[in-house]
Amino acid sequence: MGVSRTPRDYIDRFLHAPQTEITLIGLILLSVLLVVSEVVLETRGLTIRWVSHLQGGLTSIFIAELGLRYWVARKKRRFWRNYWLDVLAVMPMITAFRLLRLLRILRLLRAGILLNRSLGRLSSAIATSLGMQIGVFMVIGLIVLTGGLAMYLFEAPTNPSIDTLRDAMWWSFLSLVAGEPIGGDPQTDIGRVITLMVMMGGLTTFAIFTGVVSAVMMRKLETFMDFKALEIDELRDHIVICGWNRGGHLIVEELLAGDDMKHCALVIVAEDTEDPSQSLKHLNQFQLYFYPEDYTKIDILETVGILHASRAILLADATHPRTDQDRDARTVLAALTIEKLNPSIYTCAQLLDRRNDVQLKLAGVDDVIVTEEVASHLIATSTRNQGSVEALAELLTVQSGQQIYEVEVPAAWLGKSYWQLSQHLKQQSDALLLAIESIVNGERTTQVNPPTSLVLATDDRLVIIARETPRF
Repeated sequence: MGVSRTPRDYIDRFLHAPQTEITLIGLILLSVLLVVSEVVLETRGLTIRWVSHLQGGLTSIFIAELGLRYWVARKKRRFWRNYWLDVLAVMPMITAFRLLRLLRILRLLRAGILLNRSLGRLSSAIATSLGMQIGVFMVIGLIVLTGGLAMYLFEAPTNPSIDTLRDAMWWSFLSLVAGEPIGGDPQTDIGRVITLMVMMGGLTTFAIFTGVVSAVMMRKLETFMDFKALEIDELRDHIVICGWNRGGHLIVEELLAGDDMKHCALVIVAEDTEDPSQSLKHLNQFQLYFYPEDYTKIDILETVGILHASRAILLADATHPRTDQDRDARTVLAALTIEKLNPSIYTCAQLLDRRNDVQLKLAGVDDVIVTEEVASHLIATSTRNQGSVEALAELLTVQSGQQIYEVEVPAAWLGKSYWQLSQHLKQQSDALLLAIESIVNGERTTQVNPPTSLVLATDDRLVIIARETPRF
């Protein structure tokens, strides 16, 4: 069970929703187009009222968006660090100055970041390969567009070489590439300053492409384009994985393959996160957070947001050489700490020795998996039944075939028998009702293949085998 959400949490989720970010990209591009229109109209001595009204409306939307981001931001200093350019671009007083109005084009950088993040949701590989290119071309486009509009705004009335917006844009691009004014010298002081800025931008761009600027600059640009939507301490209803071993990547793949968790954020806390990051590099990196610290410490668990996480998984940590007893002891210590900090969280722990199960049950851990026991039972079952392991293997993965689902008993079926619901599920959803989970004396008990006369109660949960989540 996750923690209850506040209006602030709903707004936070809305601001970072894919639909919201795509809408912002479109609004930013429309705002830039209106800036171009304003410059052309003003240079020709024309004014169209609806253009300024529409730009004012877009600016109001951007101000409201940034205001909401500031309100939900848990660290205000981080907000200013990430959004100071956006705040500068929407300040109302810039409309009083001809040149400062061009600052609204700076939001193109935010559009580039949002575009790269949207690509990351579709494919992590595409975002990784195109993130650098998007960043470079966004910077080049920003310099060319800003330089061309500024030159057209201040040079067109007096400079015959820059008579149209097309001439100004072409001048800006050639000057950027050549590192010197090409196609006409500026006639005004402001034009000379703009020329100098475009030339400096051209030199920097040339350095990026030729490698004079070291990989540090390129790496910073890539980091800028790849920053995640939320910092670790801003996550909500996420999954925290404590520890790592050879089976960790299979667990993460299974979690992200299910429809109910494919957009869920995962935080992996281990003393050495190099192995997890390498084994998971083929997955969507926008959902994965790696925190290289000791997960048995209270302050570390609080830092990774255990108070707001919905689930916690404790693996038998193999990142450092330890005995099985020490690895189980760390699992028990972390489980005790997690349950103390967040009693409502669902916790699943992996043990190497069943004798350590008692401490975990007393701590309130929901499920305990002893890996060697499960593997031994599968081997024995397969040997005894000669091939049944294939059916079990299909049920244990969500990536193919039938899966196991656990759902609440619908209100309409309370007080009715297990057999009635079982028949209904098979007929309507081609699903098989496998077991009933009940709360008896405060403890959870599971009845596999219960008697047909069993009456469904309020707190019961259904364990169902189906291709997809059944609908009642």
